[in-house]
Amino acid sequence: MIEFLSKKVFNDYEPSQFHPFKQRLLDWLNNVESVEDRQRLLSLLLSVFFVGRREFEALYRTAFHGNIFRWMLEVEDVDVFSNDLETKIVERINQSWICPISDSLRINSFLKVNGLKSLDKRPDWRSLKQFGNVEKIQEYVSNKKIHDLVLLEDFVGSGTQAKGTVKFAAQTLPDTRILLCPLIVCPKGDKLLQDVANELDNVTYDPALVLPASAFHSFEETQAGNVGQTEAFLLRIKDKLGVKQEDLDQFKVTLEQFVFGFKETGAKVVMYSNCPNNTLPIFHHEAENWSPLFPRVNRQ
Repeated sequence: MIEFLSKKVFNDYEPSQFHPFKQRLLDWLNNVESVEDRQRLLSLLLSVFFVGRREFEALYRTAFHGNIFRWMLEVEDVDVFSNDLETKIVERINQSWICPISDSLRINSFLKVNGLKSLDKRPDWRSLKQFGNVEKIQEYVSNKKIHDLVLLEDFVGSGTQAKGTVKFAAQTLPDTRILLCPLIVCPKGDKLLQDVANELDNVTYDPALVLPASAFHSFEETQAGNVGQTEAFLLRIKDKLGVKQEDLDQFKVTLEQFVFGFKETGAKVVMYSNCPNNTLPIFHHEAENWSPLFPRVNRQ
């Protein structure tokens, strides 16, 4: 199984494409000493939700033919049984402004896979929130006669990063319909973004894929005394990660919280382009005495 997955998906991991997966796997397993602990690591690896290039292309098509198409049908006055239905809807989609929430979503790939001809300016709205001029954004929307804005994101963990960006977009363009469509979203992020969309009159939230609770390990459950085998394993080996106190202080977390990932999401998700910080750090954390399986490219 490991051999098969290595060839089919794990070797696709971009941040380590010149460091063979088999070698990374051996180094990762050697982070622990006992056979039982190595078996536990292998078991966790086999339960990882790995999203490769082909899977992302499938999600691109799903978001376009499913989420965006349905959303456009709500305002297009067409016969749903007509032969030219798809042509008319695609024309309307091409008139909309399709943008990423952050630069991690590869908007050019999304447009190419779906054969779309969106506007030539398609900035990520996280950067617009930080550096954009609201009046210029509104002027661009007015000049281009934009009525619809589609906000895409490849992965949403806790939703904290997307929340402020979506609110900024909704407040900047109050008369524009906005579709918020993350391709993959964790339960925590799903609940948060649902609440955000409910607060905003012009935002519709419709994710392509919401991951099941079974794909996560809950820090809250351990606090309540419900400690499963995996949770107990993570807490037992936490000192082996070699986490510096300054890092814990920076994120204002304890070591017990840290081992469950950012915002204690406890995810087992890896994308071919990077490993989310919401994923369990045993997969991506790098320290003097801990070799990561999927080294993460961090932002400064």
